[in-house]
Amino acid sequence: MKLVQFEPLFLRHFRTEEWPFTYHNHNHYELMLISEGSGIHDLNKEQSTYQGNTIFFLSPEDSHHFYIEEKTRFRVIKFLPSAVKDGVNASITDYWDNLLINLGRRWEVSKGNGIEIELINKIISIIDLMIIEWEVNNKQVSELHTNLLRSVLLLMDKYTADNTHIIDQYDTSKIERIQNYIHANIHAPEKLVLKRLSDYFGLSESGFRNYFSTNMGMSLTQYTNGLKIEMIKKRIKHSDHNLSAIALEFGFTDASHFTKYFVKHTALTPLQFKREK
Repeated sequence: MKLVQFEPLFLRHFRTEEWPFTYHNHNHYELMLISEGSGIHDLNKEQSTYQGNTIFFLSPEDSHHFYIEEKTRFRVIKFLPSAVKDGVNASITDYWDNLLINLGRRWEVSKGNGIEIELINKIISIIDLMIIEWEVNNKQVSELHTNLLRSVLLLMDKYTADNTHIIDQYDTSKIERIQNYIHANIHAPEKLVLKRLSDYFGLSESGFRNYFSTNMGMSLTQYTNGLKIEMIKKRIKHSDHNLSAIALEFGFTDASHFTKYFVKHTALTPLQFKREK
């Protein structure tokens, strides 16, 4: 089972005696902080026990499940690469790409060696601040959350860096590169047609279609429509732009086309949705 997230950043905070999800993977990174409880974490069919303060960092290709033995408190930060890369220049974008991939690999190696309590305490403090701001902000993500997430990742990278063996470049998986490309070009629909995508990634149209649906659990059209609708909703809710400006931003030729598209996917007109917010 693949859990697909369209929001760049999403927070979840809960206590439970039973893990509410089946064995699954994601299209996003996941930072999980456990501060109470005990049990077993199955990561890519390899099991390890957890008790008390524990941090897990999952990459998009990871699959996992929890077998909870004692009621456990989870703080979960789910994010797409765009959450830390948006608004930075190209060289910094490459830096974050490499950090995320490198961090996922080295965190898996280093977690068995013991994580300094100082690091856990710092991360608990930052994530608690993120959750507090999220709750008082009506469960909406702000720029503060993005900056705090970057701080957490930099802390983790600092504590897990192997200074004796530095690798400058890592290859992202093809499906992750495809997702990054779609997110970067969601405002340019002409770049997201099947032919452009298949040419760009060196696949036939049928090959691209099959590869995407197999790895994402949905069609290219379903994914791009879902992402676009979620981004449009956020623009309507959290910006002062009028509907015509939002329509233009997302590549619609006119307001009428934009309205029909929105109604098709939400059963509401953009104006109705704006009034309901």
